Amino acid sequence: MFARAVDNDETVKNSLKNVIFYSNNCEVGEGPAIAKKYNVQGYPTFIMTNGDGEVASAWIGYPGPEKWAANVLAGDKDQRTLVEKKAAFEKEATKELACSLANSASASYDFKGSVKYFRSAREFDPAGAPDYTSEILTNMFYGARSGAFTLEDVSSEADIVMAAETSSPENKVDVALMVRGMAAQMGDLESAIPYITEALKASEGHDELAEGRINLEIDYALLVDKDKSKALKLKRKSMPEDWEKDPNALNNFAWWCYENQTNLEEAKNLALQGVDIAEEDGQKANILDTAAEICLTMENCEEAVALMKRAVELSPDRNYYQTQLAKFELALQEKNKG
Repeated sequence: MFARAVDNDETVKNSLKNVIFYSNNCEVGEGPAIAKKYNVQGYPTFIMTNGDGEVASAWIGYPGPEKWAANVLAGDKDQRTLVEKKAAFEKEATKELACSLANSASASYDFKGSVKYFRSAREFDPAGAPDYTSEILTNMFYGARSGAFTLEDVSSEADIVMAAETSSPENKVDVALMVRGMAAQMGDLESAIPYITEALKASEGHDELAEGRINLEIDYALLVDKDKSKALKLKRKSMPEDWEKDPNALNNFAWWCYENQTNLEEAKNLALQGVDIAEEDGQKANILDTAAEICLTMENCEEAVALMKRAVELSPDRNYYQTQLAKFELALQEKNKG
């Protein structure tokens, strides 16, 4: 998306008038060395440096032309290094410094640091609280994977958005989706129900939010209505056009069925269809793993083992598949014992 914007979007192009823009592939040539030097953790990461190569600003992800251009213009306006900005913040904090330091911390996967700075920015700019809180929740979501934040931490921030009069329906949908994702990650999906319910109510009639709403409607059908058949219909509706021809989409749909223990026979067949049309061995192995898990759930241990053996053959260097094969073989042994 950014690759198109940098050539065609006037907002993006105008923001680069005073900037030398250099695109780097961090996986080839001199890319890995550059990525290591600047502590690049994910893609796309954008870094602004001074003439000496010292980092002045950084952020991860492409948030759209307006926000991206705003980051560039802010970096151009204040070209002090991050070290200098941190010192200045300690001496006299400002919203601008807080935002710059928050974005830079997030880019380096310092999620706690990013949350601290975004909270400071929110104090300076109460009117922008929903947007800052959304940034805070995003960093909490990723930080929770390493234990930096708890579901309670996320809920306390999400409650701010849901209660704020300035929160838009889009804000509420975004927050509900984020809470839902983290609740699933923590194994406590039920705790997301109030946020899903509120977001659906607030976004009713907003056709521009249809994509987010249908995902929440799927969860509502599962968690509140307890209707897997309804959820399955909504899941099919949410899938992109020609998804049956896309191995990743087939795998994602099959995995959703596995996670929710529904439509398993078709899910297995769709996963195998994805294996047939996938072009890369690693992708084939990943989808075979999905199909094998579904087979195990259906107590078809023999097929689960056979599928996992194929995955190991396709991706012999990945230890995960070896572990999976051992698990399925043990299940088959237990089944044969009767």
